[in-house]
Amino acid sequence: ASRPAGRWLLPAAGGVVVVVAAVLSGFHAGFPGRWDPGVAGAFTSLDNWVTAHQQGNFFFGTVIGDISTVLAICTNGLLSLLTWMTWVGVLAVAVVASWLAGGWRTAAFSAVVVVAFGLFGLWGESMATLSLMAVSIALSVLVGLPLGVAAAVWKPVGQVVRPILDLMQMLPSYAYLVPVVILFAIGNPAGIVATFIYAVPPIVRFTQLGITTVRGDVVEAAAAFGATRGQILRKVQLPLALQSILLGLNQVIMMALSVVVIASLVGTGGLGDSVLQALNVLNVGDAFTAGIVIVLMAMALDRASGAFGTRIGRSERRSGRRLALLWGGAVLVVLVAHYGAGLGDFPGGWSLSVSTPINNGLSSLQSTLYHFASVPVVGGTSNLSSFLTLDILNPLQHFLTALPWWVVLAAVGGAGFALGGLRRALLLGACVVAIGLMQVWSATTITLSQVVVALALDLLIGIPLGIAAYRSKTVDRVLRPVLDLLQTMPAFVYLIPVVLFFSVGNVAGVIASLVYALPAAVRATTLGLRSVPLDVVEAGDAFGATARQRLRKVELPLARPYLLLAVNQTIMLVLAEVIVAGLVGAGGLGYSVVVGLERDQFGQGLTAGLSIVLLGVIFDRLTQGSGRTGTVAAAT
Repeated sequence: ASRPAGRWLLPAAGGVVVVVAAVLSGFHAGFPGRWDPGVAGAFTSLDNWVTAHQQGNFFFGTVIGDISTVLAICTNGLLSLLTWMTWVGVLAVAVVASWLAGGWRTAAFSAVVVVAFGLFGLWGESMATLSLMAVSIALSVLVGLPLGVAAAVWKPVGQVVRPILDLMQMLPSYAYLVPVVILFAIGNPAGIVATFIYAVPPIVRFTQLGITTVRGDVVEAAAAFGATRGQILRKVQLPLALQSILLGLNQVIMMALSVVVIASLVGTGGLGDSVLQALNVLNVGDAFTAGIVIVLMAMALDRASGAFGTRIGRSERRSGRRLALLWGGAVLVVLVAHYGAGLGDFPGGWSLSVSTPINNGLSSLQSTLYHFASVPVVGGTSNLSSFLTLDILNPLQHFLTALPWWVVLAAVGGAGFALGGLRRALLLGACVVAIGLMQVWSATTITLSQVVVALALDLLIGIPLGIAAYRSKTVDRVLRPVLDLLQTMPAFVYLIPVVLFFSVGNVAGVIASLVYALPAAVRATTLGLRSVPLDVVEAGDAFGATARQRLRKVELPLARPYLLLAVNQTIMLVLAEVIVAGLVGAGGLGYSVVVGLERDQFGQGLTAGLSIVLLGVIFDRLTQGSGRTGTVAAAT
């Protein structure tokens, strides 16, 4: 009888704490305004101190200044090299590198992409972005790879690194742009550091994962033959973890390119600047064109790096003579193009203008879809916007706002205790209290309502699409490029079409979040169904189960961990889009961050950004169940 009593002791104690908190704070809705420790003011004071001591301080003036200088030299030097190579030389090097990585199909696709840079009239901008991304990716590898090795070899390092990586991954990039600019000033160095912060976690995590998952008997065999710890790492664990490391590199590339537009806000130029300038004058065609070029660049690098990882996994080797001939040919083309033909950037007369057709097409779609009469039964996008706002978002927001903070604390803490025990309950409870103490409770409820609606829509659309892609190869082939486009298209590019179709407000933010997070739900569902053992599926068929019965009673239950992962990843991506949604009037924490940074209110912007992180921690831990699904590992 003592064991059941002991099991209920901790929840009972937690209930007492909640009741005491309710009595002390009162039973009104929300969080007490008088409980304000001045977090925003403290952050603003810190910002002012850094600004005042920036010039005379050794760390700010010398260390940060030298880092900034090195990053600027690397970026400008690489851009100068690409310019010197001429467009024909860049094309030749891209084709040879892609051929060696993945064969003639990868090389042909890379050639089409490089030519597209010029045909869209964005050659110079593409080279600037390529230079910036190359330095950012190289910095991520130089820092992330050793850090991942250290985290795998020494557990204390892993325990310290993990929460830092969580913070880097979930902290909205807008929230750290201001401190980055304060330290590194406007220009390429600030953009590289901002991109590095966002893109480095995958390679750290994948390196750690690859090393720690090397089979124990293999390591023991190497130790039995007298190998030292360093030899085991260099000659056994790292080679066997190479595919995982390359997968991390692939993710670094994709994530770096996904923040090109945000990096341009701190003066990096390139394709991101083209997107922003076009959006400032509402030229959707130009913005979409630059966005397409960014997507093509991401797809080319994704295909090449993915093919190289596959080739490494098959241990394919290239003869030294063939390598020498290919690279020698590429160098010869570069020299002839520069010195012999005197070529330069892509000829401007060869460019094609697609901006006008895109603008005309979007205007036509807007006039067709916005009004009620244009779409039978369902109505146009204006009708859908009104329905989501009046019947779903507003009632949900009012309900959440009316809840007292201690009710939320009890619900979140209780769920955390049920899923992960006392430690998780305390962590989630502390996150709830911290959000309230930063005095952003009302804004958090607005964001929470948007996240819930976007999550529901993503799962209602994404899971059926994932099932369809699993059951039909044709659907899978059709969806793959669409999902690639949605995953790599900068959010700023599709904000204007979203506003055109749904007007400014919460619905536009929800739709933008839906588009951004949909690929994760689709891909995680498909991956989960494909992971079901074939013998289990065959056993279901042998017992006479129909395709629908097999799906409901065998495949979906066994794919449950991946479906939970789909929920987890969708929430994380929706939260990552909260800031961008704030730019189209979505309100909530995203709007608070944007307003805080635009008006130079650093404290307000950072407290709202940290609240988004805390909200992400709550959702992440609640959707992990009793196991660990790993936020970044799911990005594959």
